[in-house]
Amino acid sequence: MRFLAFIAILLAYSTITAQEKEIDLYSLSLEDLINIEVSISTKTKVGLRETPGIVTIITKEEIKRSGARDIIELFHLFVPGFDFGVDVEGVVGMGIRGIWAHEGKYLFMVNGFTMNDGMFACVPFGNHFALDNVEKIEIIRGPGSAIYGGFAGLGVVNIITRDTYEYGGKVTYTATHTGKQFSHNQLSVGHTIHDNDLLMNISATYGAGSRSDRAYTDYYRNSRDLLKASDTYTKQLALKLDYKGFTIQTFLDDYLYYQIDLWDELYRGTPVHESFKSNFVDLSYKFQRANFNVIPHITYEWQKPWQVNIPEINYSNNKVFQSLTPGISAYYNKKALQVVSGVELKTDRLRLPSMVDTLYEETFKNGKDLLSYTNFSAYSQLLWNSKYVNLNIGARYDYSSEFGDALTPRIGLTKLFKRYHFKLMGSKSFRTPGGILPNRIPNDYPKLYPESGITFEFENGFLISNNSMLTLNLFDITFEDIIIYGKDAQSGVGYYKNQGKIGTRGVEMGFKMNTSKVLSTINLAYYSRKNSDSDSLFMVPDKTNQYLALSPLRINGLISYKISNRTSFSVTASYFGERYSYNYMANNNDILVKQKTNLQVGMNMIVSDFPFKNFETQLIATNLLGSDFYYLQPYKGAHGPLPGLDRSFGFRVIYEY
Repeated sequence: MRFLAFIAILLAYSTITAQEKEIDLYSLSLEDLINIEVSISTKTKVGLRETPGIVTIITKEEIKRSGARDIIELFHLFVPGFDFGVDVEGVVGMGIRGIWAHEGKYLFMVNGFTMNDGMFACVPFGNHFALDNVEKIEIIRGPGSAIYGGFAGLGVVNIITRDTYEYGGKVTYTATHTGKQFSHNQLSVGHTIHDNDLLMNISATYGAGSRSDRAYTDYYRNSRDLLKASDTYTKQLALKLDYKGFTIQTFLDDYLYYQIDLWDELYRGTPVHESFKSNFVDLSYKFQRANFNVIPHITYEWQKPWQVNIPEINYSNNKVFQSLTPGISAYYNKKALQVVSGVELKTDRLRLPSMVDTLYEETFKNGKDLLSYTNFSAYSQLLWNSKYVNLNIGARYDYSSEFGDALTPRIGLTKLFKRYHFKLMGSKSFRTPGGILPNRIPNDYPKLYPESGITFEFENGFLISNNSMLTLNLFDITFEDIIIYGKDAQSGVGYYKNQGKIGTRGVEMGFKMNTSKVLSTINLAYYSRKNSDSDSLFMVPDKTNQYLALSPLRINGLISYKISNRTSFSVTASYFGERYSYNYMANNNDILVKQKTNLQVGMNMIVSDFPFKNFETQLIATNLLGSDFYYLQPYKGAHGPLPGLDRSFGFRVIYEY
């Protein structure tokens, strides 16, 4: 009732002062939104409707209207086919189009920096990546290996933080509460300096919160409350400095969370704190001559992923990953022809801590304190526009010192005919089994080699009116020689191996509408498992159409209504169809459980110049139905479901100067 009363007060205030200032929430027309130039699928700027990829763009205004507080909530609303499940040690990872993509099957970037960790190529979610200073998010729903290499088999995500030429900045504070504890409590600052040839953008975030305050039940039916045992802490800093073509970019990410779920049996001691830390620096210079650009660069990354110490069970991980990547890219753009080419030499090093103490730290089987790999890559992509069809041809060649070579070609046909556009694409992809994986293979076992994937995609898009557009996508995905973790039946030794194939086919639909009063986006995603006798680790017995944990049917929607020039009101909904997972063991048997359908509903309201001029206040309510949502394990791995957040209420205040 207090929340509704506060909404009423804000509505009254905004109505009284509605004539004072025009809010900018609806400044982008639908035509502006769908004609945004993107570079994620080609590395050159191409219109969204003609870029050779199934691409989703999420703008900063859409992020604000959604009321989303982190990547999970945002992707559940805007990205068809993207879903989330639980891995081990409390980590929530991502699945794409029905396939568990967590270990190295998709590339996740912030400002072009690779966030996939250097041990398993994973990315942890849950109050991790701040949204307050995001300019836009570009997403490929499909393979991107022809340009981006061995982590881009199922998708590519690039979060672009503050990237503006407008002098000034903003401060954002977000707080939401479940009634038991803060689910989000975060402060973000963004500032821009633009003076003649000098441009500097800075974004900083410090946040705390929780991933759940409900009870967790492990694989052996033991339970423990997650209240104060699932806290998260996020610190991020992004800096971009550009002067006459010379650019320095840095990104610092420090993510720490508490967990008690470990692997199969819950931990009964003081909640374990685990962290993922990353630091990145990139130096580049742009040589520009008419229609030809050359950009040499060098990138350094330092990571300390999966850092944890648990003395009671003699387990620890404190390894450090470092990578150095010099490279050069060239761009040619003239009339109907665009060409992008590049070469890179990447050196990866995974190092043991300088002093291994009495805790257990996995050592390297080479007897040294260092694992080192190099990877040479060369790629080229051509985009030729003609009157009847646009042709995209590209390929990437990689040679790894550990795994040999891989060639990933792609071809695409696209065309925009006023209101109608189509895209037809075929792409190969691969997954590089780097990091710690080769170290976990006994000497007399088969050597790992890259997974190989092939994807076919078709998109139809139609501009129904000047205010609305409909898209329909079809896809067919197959991965062969997939990398899985298993145990030897006789010795019980755990190791990684290549085994069999996995695949899905399906459909995605999207609808966007933007009028002077209403902005809405609705999307639907459906996948069907492609039968294979070798995917038993992921399959649901007696269900030939789906895999574990990831719902075959997803429907998401956002409707935002402009009440006055100062005020907008939004409702969001995300529907999850039936899901299955192995939740517990009884009589030495793994028990498969059917999860009922789930509906997540939220709402938010934004009022500008409240409580003071240049301020903006947003009220946020999530999971209004109090749905019991769980992150399920997308493979047969003896991990109980991880509870999601309960119903929560809160606010976001933005001050721009």
